[in-house]
Amino acid sequence: MKRTSLVIAELTAVVCGVFSSSELVTGQTQPGTARNGIVLGPDDSITILALNCEEISKEWRIGSTGDVTFPMIGRLHLEGTTVEQTEQEIASRLKRFLHNPQVTVYASEIRSRPVTVAGAVEHPGKYQISSSSTMLDVLTQAGGPRNAGPTLTLRRKIEDGTIDGTDVKVDKEGVYMTAEFELKSLIDGPGVPGQLADTRVKPFDIITVSPAAPPRYVHIVGEINRPGSVELVSQKTVSLMKVVAVAGGLSRVAAPGSTMILHVNAEGVQTSTAIVDLKKIMAGKSKDLDLIDGDIVLVPSSRAKVLSEVITGSVLTSGLNTAFLTLARF
Repeated sequence: MKRTSLVIAELTAVVCGVFSSSELVTGQTQPGTARNGIVLGPDDSITILALNCEEISKEWRIGSTGDVTFPMIGRLHLEGTTVEQTEQEIASRLKRFLHNPQVTVYASEIRSRPVTVAGAVEHPGKYQISSSSTMLDVLTQAGGPRNAGPTLTLRRKIEDGTIDGTDVKVDKEGVYMTAEFELKSLIDGPGVPGQLADTRVKPFDIITVSPAAPPRYVHIVGEINRPGSVELVSQKTVSLMKVVAVAGGLSRVAAPGSTMILHVNAEGVQTSTAIVDLKKIMAGKSKDLDLIDGDIVLVPSSRAKVLSEVITGSVLTSGLNTAFLTLARF
C-alpha cells in the first residue's frame, strides 16, 4: 500500500504538471513549487520520489559541506547543482540497482539564500528570503531599525544583478556595487511603508543600516546665568554670541575679557586653548566666533582666586560636571 501511494503521488505530479517553477516562501517551499532552475546549497532540503526505491524516497537535508549521503548510491555533492541535475545524477546511479529508474526531485526547503543585515537594527544577522522579498521585509525580519542614522546601504555582487533606480557605485575591483538609500524613503513611520519599501533584495545581498551619529555639543560654563550645552543637530557650527545668549548672559561677577575657549576631541583629549575678549565681541568691537562640536567656553570670574583655579583646571572640571542641561538645539 505504501509503495502504491508513492507511485500515485509521482504520477499525479507528472500528469498535473505541478513540478513547475514558482515563488518561494521565505525559508520554506511547498511540495511541487520549487523545481526549475533552483540551485541547491548547504542547509537546503530536497524531497525525492524514486519509483520502487523507498530507501531514497523521502526528504533529505543537505549538509554544511554541501553533501548528502544516500543509501545504495552513496554520497553526492549537491552544492551548486540544480534540482534537475540532482535528479539526473540520482537516476544515473540507481541504474546499477533498477531498470530504467524513475526519479523526481524538488526543493522542499530553501535555506541557502541568506541576506545579511548589519548595523543599527534590533537583531543583526542572516535572514532567509523569498524571490519576492523586499528591503522592508528584510528590515522587519531583523526587528527594524534601532538607534539608526539617516541612511541604508545595499551591497550586491555585480554577477547577481543590478540595483535599479538608484545612484549605484562600483568598487575598484569591479566585484560589488553599492547603493545608498534614505531610511525615511523605506519607512515613513510606524507601520507606514515608504516609496522605496518594495525594492527587491537578492540572495547574498548585504544591507547595512547606518548608526545614529553621536550627539554634538558646545558647552558653556563658568560665570554665566545658565551653564549648559548647545546641541548641534542641523548645523556644524554655532556662534559664540548665540551660545552666550541661550545661556542667559553673563553673571554679575563675570570677567568676559579673559574668556577661555578649549577644544576637547572625541577621545576626551584637550587639543587646543584660546583666550578671547568676550566683552569686545559683545560690544561689536571684535568679530564673533564660530564654535564647533567639542568646544568649551569658560567665562571666568572677576574674583582673585579664579586665576589659580583656571590654571589647575578645577573650574573646567566642576563646570563640565554640571553641564548636562541642553539649553538649545541648532
